Amino acid sequence: MSDQEMLQELLKIIHVCLPETETENITMDTVINRDLGADSMSFIMLMTKIEGAFDIRIPEDTWKNLATVRDVIQAIRKAQAEKAKANA
Repeated sequence: MSDQEMLQELLKIIHVCLPETETENITMDTVINRDLGADSMSFIMLMTKIEGAFDIRIPEDTWKNLATVRDVIQAIRKAQAEKAKANA
């Protein structure tokens, strides 16, 4: 899955968790809490939905380092790689 395809999937999840963002121009560099107004509870909801959608587990200690959409995509890719390695 390309970064652009992953971004499109993330946008769907973001819009479900933060419906007020549907009119926002969300890019790879969008800062989730500042630009999208995600508080700690909505961020937790967003991350759990992302984990479910991509069938991965992102360690909670990694969550605190996720600021931008790009950071989230990188965390998804890392979790997918670790899962694939564990299943090999």
